[in-house]
Amino acid sequence: MKKYLIQILVVLVLLGAAWALFLLGNTEEGVRQEASIEPVRLPISGEVIPIRNWSFEEPEILAESAIVVVGQAVLFEKNTNRVLPIASLTKLMTGIIVLENLSLDEIVKVSKESVLTMGDKGALIRGEELKVLDLLYIMLIESSNDAAMALANDAFDYYEFLELMNLKAEEIGMVNTKFLDPIGLNSKNKSTVIDLAKLTKYSLKFPVLWDILKTPQAIVYSIDNLFVHNLINTNTLLDKFSFLLGGKTGYTGDANGCMLTVLNIKGSLGDNYLITIILGSDQRETDMENLLVWAKESHIW
Repeated sequence: MKKYLIQILVVLVLLGAAWALFLLGNTEEGVRQEASIEPVRLPISGEVIPIRNWSFEEPEILAESAIVVVGQAVLFEKNTNRVLPIASLTKLMTGIIVLENLSLDEIVKVSKESVLTMGDKGALIRGEELKVLDLLYIMLIESSNDAAMALANDAFDYYEFLELMNLKAEEIGMVNTKFLDPIGLNSKNKSTVIDLAKLTKYSLKFPVLWDILKTPQAIVYSIDNLFVHNLINTNTLLDKFSFLLGGKTGYTGDANGCMLTVLNIKGSLGDNYLITIILGSDQRETDMENLLVWAKESHIW
């Protein structure tokens, strides 16, 4: 009798073990199936930024404030929140307002008030007629104050134009920026390099603007061909950097030297638009060149 009981117990133990193994196998299979339905996803950045080569030290510059950015990445910064006069960098905003509100073929008659505006660049003639596009060339290539005034005052209502400039600054998110003239002569035309980087990014929406800014020289005629304007770009770095999309210079006694540029660096990551801005420099071209060379050589693109 005992013999049969032991045999029955052995069979029951074996059956129990087999059932346990069966359940365990199903559970593991269930886990594997569940894992295959919900795979683990690693976070992926939507923006590719260059890799820093730390064997290159940051350049020393005289500019009071400076920034180098690509996309949302800041590669170099110095006193980026300092509010400073921006001189003729103002004209970048002037150009944007013109492009958003005027036809390039519209004809503008230059007023006496515009001709008498302080500054000798552009050499406009009282009463001559020019297209809006031609005035943009004169304003942006030679940084002509009278051309800026003609666009804001002769082709537009002056105070409405200023209002549009400040409204656009607010729209772009330039929280520390104020425009009191469309030229940059007023020392209260102030901004920060951070705000100006936002403005520069916004300006890239207008290809015609950067086609002008990268033009080394140009000739502009009045509508009747009686007056000729030979233009030479104030940006002396255009010949030194083949991928420079253009830039804008500025200078007043209060603002000192100011400059902004956009450089297209081509590398394995594709096209990278490098925005570099300096304010308050005794050697704006040297500072800008040092920053551009450093940014290109100290990062793997």
